[in-house]
Amino acid sequence: MQSELSRVGIRWVLAFGLVACGAIALGGCASGGAAGGAAAMEENAIVHQVSEADVQATHSKDPMTGKGAILWVNGLGCPQCASNVDLQLARMRGLAVVRPDLSTGKVEVTFVGSRRPSPQQFSDAIADAGFTLVKVESMQ
Repeated sequence: MQSELSRVGIRWVLAFGLVACGAIALGGCASGGAAGGAAAMEENAIVHQVSEADVQATHSKDPMTGKGAILWVNGLGCPQCASNVDLQLARMRGLAVVRPDLSTGKVEVTFVGSRRPSPQQFSDAIADAGFTLVKVESMQ
């Protein structure tokens, strides 16, 4: 009887733990990701001032050139934001290194192999993380 109660207790603890972890993972942060929007942006979230031409260039379907790129991302403000962006970019082919920098709101990516992503692919990955890519600079 007591071992049966122990198993039931352990199941409840495990179930609670899974629910709590799920709530944390889905809750996100307050810096303006997909759930928060611009109205909920936290104070340390970076918002870049760029030209309309810079924004339009993020929709190019031409492959990038050079050894890497600097991605200017609006809304980065906490480690979870950087992790979300990092996870989305890690799914892309042709990237060797992904380095988010919360202090600048930029992400440095280094290419590997002959395949190069396009700015549009970067923009889509950043949008999937809940943020906006506003500028892409090629690293030569």
